[in-house]
Amino acid sequence: MRNLFYDDLIEAGFHENGFVKVPMLNNKELELLLSRLSDLKPHDNFWPKDRRSDYHCTFLDTNEDYKFKANKLISEVFTPHINKILSGYSILNGNFYIKQPGGGRFEIHQNWTFTPEVKYTTFTVWCPLVDVDTFNGTIELVPGSHKITRDIACVNVDYYFKNFEDALVDHYLKPVDLKAGEAIIFDDSLIHYSSQNNSRHPRLAIQIETIPEEMTPVIYYFNKDKPDLGFEVFEVNFDFFIENNINTMKNRPSKLKSLGFIKNPNRPLDEEEFIRILNDAGSIRSQLLNSTWS
Repeated sequence: MRNLFYDDLIEAGFHENGFVKVPMLNNKELELLLSRLSDLKPHDNFWPKDRRSDYHCTFLDTNEDYKFKANKLISEVFTPHINKILSGYSILNGNFYIKQPGGGRFEIHQNWTFTPEVKYTTFTVWCPLVDVDTFNGTIELVPGSHKITRDIACVNVDYYFKNFEDALVDHYLKPVDLKAGEAIIFDDSLIHYSSQNNSRHPRLAIQIETIPEEMTPVIYYFNKDKPDLGFEVFEVNFDFFIENNINTMKNRPSKLKSLGFIKNPNRPLDEEEFIRILNDAGSIRSQLLNSTWS
């Protein structure tokens, strides 16, 4: 297996915890992003009022022009940094995540699966543009949870930890305080969450999805009315996340190329089994799933 990071110490830290904290942006880059952000015009005006969630996410917005400009800006600023840290990864899409005062609680989740084989690691780069802590809703992670399972995560399926989400918040999720311009890079299978912004100012952050540069990205669709089919896999291009939004992924995408089906490897865990596997996560992680195409 190739190294995921150029720095061996960062590599070791990642394999242990599933995330690493690194310096990322300088003051000039922060000022540029904040200045350009004020010129962008999403349909939700950075404060959605008509959705179940009350945080702004670029992908969830319906203004394609805004999404194109946001992704272009994020890519221009972050690509040189990512190329120096991650070995052989490219940006799939980038998002501004903005929590207005008094809102923005983000549900406990794993990030969606974007590679045709789940054994491959994909990363999120999460970088706040302001100082963040628990008071204004920093990101919180379960260290080591990237080693537990390689479930497929997508819009239409429950996470394996659905039955003990409250316990995760009370006992397992660990907040990561960051200064503006610092970043964490984490495995997309890592369990994470963030609480609401209790400050008087918007909490501004950027989230970037990266995949191995040689791969064509995919999305997964699960039909709950026909669970025996398993997951249908669809090939997408890098414009998919600009030209589409969450509504596209809730239904079977009729205009995308289907790569066929794979069996459903997912299964729910209870808290007791979760603790046992988390404590023995090193050996569990090495048992990669074998996907059978049909």
